[in-house]
Amino acid sequence: MVLPLLLGGATMALIAQTETKQWEINADPIFTHLAEDLLVIGTQAQSVRLRVVAATSTFENVKDRKTVCQFDLSGFGQGTHALRVGAADIRLPDGVSLLEPITTILTIQLEKKITKTIDVLAELKGKPARGAAVVAVRLRPDRIQLTGTAAMLEDVDTVKTRPINLRNASESFKKEVPLDLPAALIVEPSSRIVVAEIDIQARLITRLLENIPITAKGKTTGYRIEPNGITLAISGPEAIVSEIETNPAFSVTIDLEGLTPGSHSLKAAIKLPLHTTLVQVTPERFSVTISK
Repeated sequence: MVLPLLLGGATMALIAQTETKQWEINADPIFTHLAEDLLVIGTQAQSVRLRVVAATSTFENVKDRKTVCQFDLSGFGQGTHALRVGAADIRLPDGVSLLEPITTILTIQLEKKITKTIDVLAELKGKPARGAAVVAVRLRPDRIQLTGTAAMLEDVDTVKTRPINLRNASESFKKEVPLDLPAALIVEPSSRIVVAEIDIQARLITRLLENIPITAKGKTTGYRIEPNGITLAISGPEAIVSEIETNPAFSVTIDLEGLTPGSHSLKAAIKLPLHTTLVQVTPERFSVTISK
């Protein structure tokens, strides 16, 4: 009873090992021994289609592994070339066998290559937070070297980054940003990424405030101040200066404490919020009359 069971199990295992699965895969073309002054054009969207086979038991482990098709370009010159796909050129994962190449010919174009060094420019999108402004943009690197054909690089004088979002930004920041470049161009550095440093600071403005009322300290009646208003020019961050009238740290006062009856010439005491500066004041002195 035991022997037939063992034989049956061995038979099933053997069948499982000999069962195979066929499928199609894409092989990436790679090129060797290309002349230094030439560039391969037109292969970015191409791949080599292959029909392959593997044991069913190993299919899940091998089906997504990378496959390449290698072409030797020794002696090839400028122009269009039809490359025949041969079994010897194909590098398959272990456990996978070639049944047939579906793509039998790969057509490529070889053209003279040139290099060009160009400036990198930052593409900014959106506006910083209210009262903030971009004061500097630094890119590292700020120049890159491109390699392509004369036709590819003819109109390329600068390259931009992908948009850098400034929306509601209130502080300086640093981030990696991809370059906005066609895939066909060869880039040095090859990462196609630059580091952008965006320097954001409070926007500075100067604002003229006219006829600001003056508050008297020390008396509530029995006095007259002429003129009864003051004109100030104040400089500082826009977010503070634009709303300075409602800021509790802002005041214009004249101290009447201890003044004798009669006329006096006094200056106003002007208190400003932090980070603001008094640029101009008109008038500088006021006529104060104290009643008997």
